[in-house]
Amino acid sequence: MENPFVYGKVARGEFFADREEESQELMADIASGQSVIIFSPRRYGKTSLILEVLDRAKSEGFLAVYLDLFKVTSEEGFISAYAKEIAKLQSGGVRSVLRSLRELLPRLIPKVVLKSEKAGVEVEFEFDTRSERAPLLDDLFDAVATIATRRGRRAVVVFDEFQEIADWDGAGNVERQMRSHFQLHQNVSYIFMGSKRHLMQGIFQSKNRPFYRFGKHFALGKIPRDEFGAFILKRFEETGFQISESAVDEILNVTEEHPYYTQLLCHILWDRTREARTVTVHDVSLALQEVFLRESHAFHDMWDMLPLKARQLLVALAREENPQVQIYSSDFLQRHALGSASSVQRAVSRLIIEEILEKFVGGYQFTDIFFKQWIRNEAI
Repeated sequence: MENPFVYGKVARGEFFADREEESQELMADIASGQSVIIFSPRRYGKTSLILEVLDRAKSEGFLAVYLDLFKVTSEEGFISAYAKEIAKLQSGGVRSVLRSLRELLPRLIPKVVLKSEKAGVEVEFEFDTRSERAPLLDDLFDAVATIATRRGRRAVVVFDEFQEIADWDGAGNVERQMRSHFQLHQNVSYIFMGSKRHLMQGIFQSKNRPFYRFGKHFALGKIPRDEFGAFILKRFEETGFQISESAVDEILNVTEEHPYYTQLLCHILWDRTREARTVTVHDVSLALQEVFLRESHAFHDMWDMLPLKARQLLVALAREENPQVQIYSSDFLQRHALGSASSVQRAVSRLIIEEILEKFVGGYQFTDIFFKQWIRNEAI
């Protein structure tokens, strides 16, 4: 029997913990042509959510394009990757598709590639890297809107991990050209997603950046506790397990309702109790110890690379029950013997860059809930 809890990859279908409220809101935005900027810490399930929403959008007649920029490292790579996703909107025979693409993207050279018998053919693109990019990008950024207009349909385009554009578009040329086209498209909703909040804020909240005030800001939070609890209970019971309400509560207490870590702990818990098919609070504790054993080496490496002040700050935050504690207040600094506010500020900057801490409204939180638990067990 397959484990009903998925972690470390995109959760789809029955493995996806329903975010019905968020799904409905995003569908309404897409239907109205509203562009959206989605912020969420790492592993909150934003990719799972948007892929579920795109499936729903396509079933309702929308054209949909999804591009993950995580592996894109250059402007050339972006052009090729985006054009490849646009090509997937074309239908018909190979010759018909190539003819349409040559008309739509005349400065790119499409070529058919046979990946495998099972995967079929794909269209990839080449272009003269010495040529002027602006006209090529003009074609590229208008392509989806043009297709949507010709077919009399609406469209949605998703750029996942959009903050990565800053690594290779240092001068902001692609950003500026993208904004100049996208703001004119009434029949396309553009969705920009990112997990590095400080970089996404730099792109969308800085007055000197092209995408300043471009769209609606959508902060993806944790799954509501009652909904997540019902999901956990259902997944265990559907596979013939008995789990107490107190065990479900303990799972959510330990993981602080973090989507990824809840799925991870439940996955291990299901494997550990698959013979007895009964889950208790004690089983949750044993499963958590297994998590620490699995991750101990990684946690030690993470801890070792940090300077002393950053470690001291993490210990202080792990001790605190209130996630919105004011870390620069004299009370907090004195209580944890952290020294000056300026030294703590430098430590915070380092921890955010290393993606160990995430800033949110009112305070800072660990990006890895189990790392915080490990610090409580090992370093306090």
